[in-house]
Amino acid sequence: MINQIDIASFGSFQGLEWKKSVRDSGKNVKSFQRLNILYGRNYSGKTTLSRVFRALEMRKIPLNHFSTSFTIYGDKGNVTQAGLGSHNYDVRVYNRDFVNDNLSFLVNQQIGGEIKTFAIVGEKNKEIDDAIAAIEAKLGSVEAKVGLRFDLEAKKKERDRSKSSYSTASSALEDKLRSHANDKIKKNRQYGAAVYNIESIKKDIITIKKPGFIALTTEEQAAKHSLLKQEALPDITNTLTIALHFETLRAVVEPLLSQTITPTKPIQELLNDSVLQLWVKQGIGHHRDKRDTCAFCRQELPPDLWQVLDQHFSKESGDLETALEAAISSVSDEIKAIAGLVTFENAQFYAEERAAFELSNKAIFDALGIYKKDLDILKKSLETRKNNLFQPVMLKQSSHDLTEIEKHVDAINSLIVANNGKTKTLEKDKAAARDSLRLADVSAFADAITYDAELVRIGTLKTESEAASTAYTGAEEGIRDAEAEVDKLRAKQKDERKGAERVNSLLNNFFGHDGIKLEARDGTDKVTVKFEITRNGKAAYNLSEGECSLIAFCYFIAKLDEPESKGKELIIYIDDPISSLDGNHIFFMFSLIESLIAKPTKNDDGSNAYRYKQLFISTHNLDFLKYLKRLSIPKKKIPAGEGKTKSADDNEHFMIERNGASSNILLMPSYLRDYITEFHYLFHQIYKCRDQAAAQVSHEPFFGFGNNLRKFLEAFLFFKFPYHDDKNDAFERIRKFFGEEEDTAIALINRLNNEFSHLEAVPDRGFKPVEIPEIAKVANYVLDKIYKSDSVQYNALLKSIGEPERVA
Repeated sequence: MINQIDIASFGSFQGLEWKKSVRDSGKNVKSFQRLNILYGRNYSGKTTLSRVFRALEMRKIPLNHFSTSFTIYGDKGNVTQAGLGSHNYDVRVYNRDFVNDNLSFLVNQQIGGEIKTFAIVGEKNKEIDDAIAAIEAKLGSVEAKVGLRFDLEAKKKERDRSKSSYSTASSALEDKLRSHANDKIKKNRQYGAAVYNIESIKKDIITIKKPGFIALTTEEQAAKHSLLKQEALPDITNTLTIALHFETLRAVVEPLLSQTITPTKPIQELLNDSVLQLWVKQGIGHHRDKRDTCAFCRQELPPDLWQVLDQHFSKESGDLETALEAAISSVSDEIKAIAGLVTFENAQFYAEERAAFELSNKAIFDALGIYKKDLDILKKSLETRKNNLFQPVMLKQSSHDLTEIEKHVDAINSLIVANNGKTKTLEKDKAAARDSLRLADVSAFADAITYDAELVRIGTLKTESEAASTAYTGAEEGIRDAEAEVDKLRAKQKDERKGAERVNSLLNNFFGHDGIKLEARDGTDKVTVKFEITRNGKAAYNLSEGECSLIAFCYFIAKLDEPESKGKELIIYIDDPISSLDGNHIFFMFSLIESLIAKPTKNDDGSNAYRYKQLFISTHNLDFLKYLKRLSIPKKKIPAGEGKTKSADDNEHFMIERNGASSNILLMPSYLRDYITEFHYLFHQIYKCRDQAAAQVSHEPFFGFGNNLRKFLEAFLFFKFPYHDDKNDAFERIRKFFGEEEDTAIALINRLNNEFSHLEAVPDRGFKPVEIPEIAKVANYVLDKIYKSDSVQYNALLKSIGEPERVA
């Protein structure tokens, strides 16, 4: 069945959104039911709506409709204007387009219009019937839970289930990818420009899944982040140059350490004690030419002391000492120079070179440390010889490696060259860093959501879905083949003459037209058949609009019995079939619809069987609408709690309105839906005023009471007393009904009947509150009087407004 319809653009419908438009007073959305009555004035959009359904039937957009856009929602899937060629709904529409397409003669009687032939099943053929019955048994039905159709339904459920599982899993993964792409990467400016979406992250996942990809470590990511913060650095204009003089110094020092000297006249005691010898040598500087006594022991110095000491400390030893001091100074200068050999700093290098610089810088300082130790040994050796001039010193082997130092010097100089080159490639390196960081993020995300395992699972679900879809398609093709075979067999039973006879039968039985007939005549080739309208046996022209309407609708009803329609679950849409018909024919049109379409038949178990899947009838005629309310109302089962069901009406009433250039669909208001005539409506409004407390809930009936009472009594009393004895007495009928003795009540009725229904003579009445107690009193008085006068009629009126009968 069709449930709802959105029409963005189709004729006079523009921007119709069902869920916003079709709501009851409680704001609940209502849908189409099995039986649907639609009312709308001329030009409101009824025919336009029928053309949407006609598009379903014909599987194409009607002529002269451009830029159409609509969506029809139903239990066999949703259909848009783009999917008209592939839906599963069997629709039959009676409207102006149906007449133009099939009965153009009725539209153009003078210029050669035609009436298309159709056939219905002719005389029975047992052999064909048995073949059809066998195929139908094989096809079975969903309701009976047997046959190909039932199997197809099971396959459809499996197809939908597997498709839903695949779609859900695929969508969930897509949502994760989209969310991460938009919320994590796109908004992170360190990953580059804000042009990143789900397709971008899919490409990145392909990249990280390639062999050889290795995500950045935490340390590498930190370096990349530092690079992104890096501004362009000035070039390092100098290079590292280290000039070491160890071998030169060694060449000077080694002879001094190994030189052998002897005193002219040595003092053995000093030779035996180098510390004492150093002490004496240092004392010479404090005593010669300065004092005659020893600064240590206060004794007079011997007169020959300086001669004796000069013979021990000869000129040769003095020269050696001087040379040693000079060498010590040179070695010290070399040691001091080490600290200033490497003057570069980390800040001079870009982030990617800093780690390598720090390694090379540390290595060169470690190597220079070893070099310094060798110099320290050299210096210490010189100092040892200086402290004991007469004792040669053996120089130790050096341990530093000049080649190692030169290697680190070259490494730092290479880093300087590379670092200076970075300035030119900085932006390119930053872009590469962003890519690397983004890919590291995507790699971590893919691991976190088990991307590979999820792809495998989705692939399995896709395979299952495709297999279920293939099984469904195969089963569907099998059913189509079987149905096509049935159509071929039924085609052998077709008889166009039976179609014409059926139209004539409807015209005669329902409308009493036996003068006008639809004749099936042989074509010029004596093989084909053509339809012709005749009057009293002769070709008929100049048919009235009413006659055209009757013939067209009977043709439509008869056509429902053709093999392409008979036995199918049809959605039938009838658009205003009573054009140019008088009152009697309108009633007969209703009788035809009720008898041949709406009235249910009985199943073997006594339950109702309906001849339609869904029925739509639209009209602009209030008389026809009144009759349509009498159509047999289908029933449906609804839940009643605890696993039980109850029966409910399966029908709904709608109104089509046009505001300006745009049409809209609404629920039919209660005054049109609930009342067969205005007389019943007026009675209901008076009945609502019998209890003054009701005004607290709904005050409208009380404000309209005067008009409603006046109009109701005019109608009620006119039929009660059709003859007016004194036409000058306006209250004659009121007195006849209520009695002369009820003068007080009659006066009150007249007051309410006139004063409350007119403001022209008493304008101040409009500025005073309604006197509700009086209204309730009059309402009960009138109702009681009607009940006493004719209780049967009164209870019938109560039933017509849905109220229980009154018991005396």
